[in-house]
Order: sequence, then structure tokens, then C-alpha cells
Amino acid sequence: MTLKVLTFMSISVTWYTSNQTPKVAEAHFLCECRLSFCALILSKAMICFGLFAVAFVVNSLFWLETAPCGISTHIEIAHRAVEHFSHNEGRYNYRELLQKHPEAFQAGSVYPDAFYQDICMKGTYHALSEDSHWAPFLKTSLNYVRKVYPRPWNEGAQKLVAFLFGIASHMVTDVSWHSLDIDQGFLRAMGEIDFRGSYTDAHHVGDFGGDVLSQFEFDFGYLESKWYIPVWDLVNIYKEFYGTDVIEEGPIIDCTYILFLQMYGESIAVSKLFSTYAKKSPFLVERFHDYFLGGIDDMTFWSTNIFQLTAFMLDNGTSNCYIPENPIFIQCDGQKKHTRPGRIRFQKDDSNQNTSLSIITSVGAHVNRVDTGVLFQINSWAKDPMQMLTNATRSMNLRGLFNQNDQSDNSSPSAVYFVTSPYARLGRSTITADLNQDGLVDLIVGAPGYSTFGQVQVGRVYVIYSNETGLPSTNLDLDKDADVLLQGLEGSVYVYFGSNGFSNTPNITIRCRFTYCNLGWTLLTADMNGDGKDDLVIGSPYAPGGGKQRGVVSAFYSHRHRSRRGRLSIEESDWSARGEHNYAWFGYALHGHKFNSSTLLLVGSPTWSNCKSNQCDDPGSSSQSQGKVYGFYPPSITVSFVLQGDTAQTKLGSSFATGTLSINGIGKSVLLIGAPTQDSNSRLSFISQALHHAGAVKVYEISAGTAPSSLGTLSGDRQFSRFGASLHMRDLDNDGLDEIFVASPLETEDLKSMLFGSHAGHVYIYNGNITSPGLLSKRCKSWFQPCPGDWAQYVLISPEGKTSFGTAVTTVMTREKKQVVIAAEKGSRNARFAGTVYLYNLG
Repeated sequence: MTLKVLTFMSISVTWYTSNQTPKVAEAHFLCECRLSFCALILSKAMICFGLFAVAFVVNSLFWLETAPCGISTHIEIAHRAVEHFSHNEGRYNYRELLQKHPEAFQAGSVYPDAFYQDICMKGTYHALSEDSHWAPFLKTSLNYVRKVYPRPWNEGAQKLVAFLFGIASHMVTDVSWHSLDIDQGFLRAMGEIDFRGSYTDAHHVGDFGGDVLSQFEFDFGYLESKWYIPVWDLVNIYKEFYGTDVIEEGPIIDCTYILFLQMYGESIAVSKLFSTYAKKSPFLVERFHDYFLGGIDDMTFWSTNIFQLTAFMLDNGTSNCYIPENPIFIQCDGQKKHTRPGRIRFQKDDSNQNTSLSIITSVGAHVNRVDTGVLFQINSWAKDPMQMLTNATRSMNLRGLFNQNDQSDNSSPSAVYFVTSPYARLGRSTITADLNQDGLVDLIVGAPGYSTFGQVQVGRVYVIYSNETGLPSTNLDLDKDADVLLQGLEGSVYVYFGSNGFSNTPNITIRCRFTYCNLGWTLLTADMNGDGKDDLVIGSPYAPGGGKQRGVVSAFYSHRHRSRRGRLSIEESDWSARGEHNYAWFGYALHGHKFNSSTLLLVGSPTWSNCKSNQCDDPGSSSQSQGKVYGFYPPSITVSFVLQGDTAQTKLGSSFATGTLSINGIGKSVLLIGAPTQDSNSRLSFISQALHHAGAVKVYEISAGTAPSSLGTLSGDRQFSRFGASLHMRDLDNDGLDEIFVASPLETEDLKSMLFGSHAGHVYIYNGNITSPGLLSKRCKSWFQPCPGDWAQYVLISPEGKTSFGTAVTTVMTREKKQVVIAAEKGSRNARFAGTVYLYNLG
């Protein structure tokens, strides 16, 4: 037995690795799960100390290790999947059942991993965890319910069913996350983009890193303080599955109890590791929500889908369903059956192992027998300080905690546009155009995650008309108050002719036949063939392009005959270009700039790298995701010029803007290019420190037919803030010069906001009349460098934390008002992660 005692701020912390219980006067911690978590066990006397929350956070960072778990992420996905789950065909309201028994549902959502840990009975039941991840186990479990528990179900049966729904969610979540039986899942793509193609390295970081990000970004106020485990039913289900007795009640109780303690260990301390994991993988931070195969949104969709199938099988049996090994391919009631290859085993990380120990001797929670199972419940004296820390974290999101500088006096929004559908991601894209031909610019806002009961992530587009005084300066519920509402159908590009009013169905639909095409990630209108008419340009960065996620940009010219054709395919495009190598994401950002007689088309490929393999001549010097920008003068498909990022993880080409500036009295046409994950160097007098992924904006002078020339760089001053994630240029003061808008959506104010998992995005607005020293110099008004706020005319700060304020930025100009529209796609003002659009009147 090894006993280590650490002392900090007069709080003793004990770390033990055997079943002997050491005596510690004030507090001790049980650390296990292959050194992957620390479960809190406090003495009652500890609650008397007001310093507990801060002390625990600081102490926990010393010995909280990082190995794969995924507990928080699985619970979050299951929680989201219930939101819009609706099963109307059967005889039972399963959504109400899941909401009635969250203690069983949440426990089930992590249960399949219970026996993977070697600390659990020395890994004896590892195979049970493996088999609990696959569809045959679900089939056996559902048949067991139908055989043993006749309707109406008693309380114990209801809890078992809720538990099995949680298991079903876990199954499909792991498939797309781990790329099991499918290609280009989350960890596979993460390996290609951030780890030179190494799935193993991505897996080691991603599994636990997902939990770190979940705890940093999400409010887990819904987390249950108790879990129900249907132990005796599970023993019998395993007996039916294997045809013999394979496990008794004790190991199930012990091993799931470990998960229960892990859950609370994660909820307290894991978010404090955000900076560690954010530095390792920008892909994890940026695509955790919306990556098309294994992001949170995608896994939620598949969980909702498996809920529908599970309900069907409970009501009708499994005989009318096609149930292969992989749960994501289950099909019922006459759906087309697809054969798939055999099972791909999970690759669990066994690099850090502990010896087995008896967990039940801990005093962190009660274990009670109820119905045909057991109930784990955290002790009240342990829960109270956890709640203290949760409340402290939530308070960091309040506007009042952020110090406002002089430039942000006008940062209170004039109006807020919102929806009440959770996870809608309102504001993921915004654009302005005169749609009703009244000479005034209107606002169009996308909500790609919008869902209704039984229809998950169908998406919506809202149109808000402006008048002589601009956009409405009153709060709007867009589901009720938008002038036009369009709802999605399936994955395509839809073209609506709006001059005579919008029809209920699109006039033209453009489709892509390639797998994982994700057609329409970016859309642009620009004159591509020099006929004076705007054409449609479509960016699809995930499209194969002759490989995997090379990216494709396609353009359809405006022709009168096209208005008579209802359907087009991407192969019919008039102009196209593709990325250079796999996972280059060519077309991630598009921008067009009109010169007198030509159009400059800019295409961003932010994950372009000078080497994509460990087999490079010098892998150590190769740079992942430098980013590359391509300049075209269409209709020519020849690249006129390229610009590429300076260092690894710069992601040059993530955003663009063009306009006119005056620099020391000389007017110049300029191009802004976002590099939101470029590192910066912070300087305080002569002391220097690296700011990882602070972000930067490259400024170039442009003229027709020549390559851009560098004018300078704007840099962010906060780690991981993504300065430059979105850009915009527009003249606000009618001087013929365009102001510069730079979003920094993950900006934090100080160390405490990073520690407690909070950020409030900023949008910096710089005057278009630049004199030296100033914006394009490295000079600052104080000893601190860089200083993006020093030269800003306005600094708009998110009224709410953790919203990705600055997801998109645009402007609406009228004679009376200069209005700035800023989207925050993760805003939770009216519903959890529904998104919020803020309207500011600046003139």
C-alpha cells in the first residue's frame, strides 16, 4: 500500500491504492479508474470552511489524471435526446417515463463502460462491457422485459426500461464518436487533423477531453444525485444472453459504484483541465458540437433515433426488425436492410492501470436496495459543497462579473431576437439582403439545429424585414414574429425565389450524391462569369473531392432556363475546384470581392497542412492545420495566388472580409483573413508568455491582378479566445471608409473566468481611418501586449457567458440608424443552447 498526503491551505488530501482506509482528520480523496478521476470524500467538518470550493479546485488539479471515461458526454447526449423524442405509434408515453426516472436513465447512459476499468474486479468482466455496447445485448434486454414484465409495468419495470433507454443511447453514441463500423467519425477526423493521422493519439486525448469540454461548456444542473441500477434484472439478462450464469450482483454494484463516484469527480474538477485539452486539440474545441459524424448534435440525433426504435421493439417485439451487431444500423417495420461488416472492437486505453480495491468502503455515498436493484445516493454533506462550486461556476456567467472598459459603454443590446426550441443554434449563419424589393436591407438568420417533437434538427431560416428606421428594436420571438419562416426538409441546397413572396416549397433543389458531402456548408453570391449577374457559389469542405474531406467549391451561373428546373445535382455546376489533400476542408470559408471588371473569389482551406502523415521527411517540423487561402479570378479555374499560415494550428482562411481603409491618409482596398487558432505572445514589459490559440487577423492590401501584400497583423490577447473567428467590414460613419469588425467568441476576462469554465465573447470594432502608431502597429497604450482593445472604437461584450458571442456579425444601415447584428449560437437566454441574436444601435 502506498499512502501519499498532500497539504495545501490547511486541507489534507489522501491518495490511496489499496482497500485499507487511512485516517485523515479533515478530508481525503479516493483516486482510481486507471488514475483517471478523483472521487470526493469529505469529512463533515469540512463544510464549516468557506474556503472549501477554491481550495478543492486548486488541489484537484495536482492529481486529477486524464484517461478515457466519457461519463459527462454520455449523460449530456442522453439528456438532449429526450428533449424532442416523441413516439406516437405505440401504447406508452416513453418520454414521460424517461423524465419520471432520470436516476435510472442517467445511470444506464454510462453503464456499458462499467467493467472496462481494471480497477473493477481486476478486469475480470471486461468482455461484459464489450458485449453491452452492441445491438444483440439490446435485443436480449428488450425481449427480457416483454417476457418478464407484463403491462401495466410496475415501478421496478419502469426503471429497468428507463435504464435500457440509457444503454441504447450509449451504444449509438460510441459508434459515431469512435468510428466503429463507419468512416470519418469524430476521433478518426480528430486524428487526421490534429495528430498527423494517428487515431490512437486522438483517442487518448478525445475520450476524456470530451468530458473536460462538456464540463467546461455545459450546465449540468440536471445531474441526478442518485443512480438506480437494476442489478437483479441485469444478472438475469446476462444469463439469457450468454446461456449461463456469468456474473453475480456484487461485481455489478461495485463497478457501477465506481462510475457513480467518477461522475461527481468529473462534475467538480474536470472543467479546470480545459486549457490542457484545448491546447492539444483545436478540433475538439471547435467541432465538438457540430461535426457531422460524432459531434454532440449528431450523436443526439442518433440517440433520438434509437429511442424510436427501442420504443417500437418494446411495443411490438424484435421479430420485425433487422438487428445487426452495430446498433446504428437497426431497422424496423419493413425498412430497407443493409448488411454491414462484423464488429469492430473498442480500443480502450490501458496505459495506466491500478490494482483492484474495494470501493464500497468509501463514505461518499449511500447504497440502498430498492425494487429489483440498488440506489446510489450521494451523501448530503458531500453534495452541499458540490452545489457551492456549481453556484460559483454559474455566477461567472453573469454580466456583472466582467470588467467593462471604456469602449464598451454602448454594448447593451437594443433588442434580442430568440427562439424557444433548445439546441436550435440560432445565428449559426446570418446574412443581409433586400428580399422584398423595397430598397431596404433585410436580415436572414439560420437555426440549423431547430427541432420539434419527432423531427430532430430539421433546421429553420428566419427573415426579418426592415423599415425606414431599420430592424425592429424590440425583443422578438422569431417563431412568432419573423416575417418569413422556412423549415428544412433534408440535406440539400434550397433556392427560393422571393420577389413575389416565398412559396412553401423551394423553387430549385441542388443535391450531392457523394457520401458525407455536407453540401452547402457555406454559400456565397458573386459574379463568376462577368455577365453582371450574381451567381451561386457553394462551399462543401467535408465533401470527398477525390479523397476524404478534401473539400469542393462549386458555382452555378444565373441563367433564365434554370428557373424552370426544379432539381439540380452538384455535378451540373458550371465551375468547380477542390482541395489539395485529405482533410483540407477546402471551401470552409468563401468571399467575393468585386473590382471594376473582375471578381476575386477567395477560398479558405483552414486545415491544409504541409504534411499529413507521420511518414514525412521531418514529421517534427511538419505543421498541422497551417491553413491556406486560394485566390481565383473566375471564370478561370487557375489559382491566381495562394497565402498560407506561418505556423502549426494557425488555420488561416477560416474567415474573410474586404473593404476600404485609410492608412496614414492613403486609401487602400484591404483583405482581412482570420487565423483564429494562431498563437500570440503576451508581453508585460520585458516578460513574455505564449498565448495558445489566441487568434489573429492578417491584413493585406489588394488590387486587381496582383498578389496581396501584407499590411500587418491584429492579435488576440486571451488564450483560446479565437480572435478572428468571424470578420466583417462596413462603413458606420458615412466617411467612405469601412470599419473593421473582429469577433473573439471564446474570450475570457481573466484567470478566474477560465478556472470556473466561463467565457463571454467580444466583438471589437475599429475605425476605418487608421493613423500611426495605431491598429496595425504593435504599439500599445499600456505595458501589456497585444492590446486589441486599445485601438477599438467599440468593444461589445456578450451579455451572457458561454454563448460563442460573435458566431456571425453583420450590419443593417438605414438613414436613421447604424445597426450591428451579432449572433451567439450557444446562447441560452430563452432555452438551453437555442441561440441568440443581439441587435445594437450604434448611430
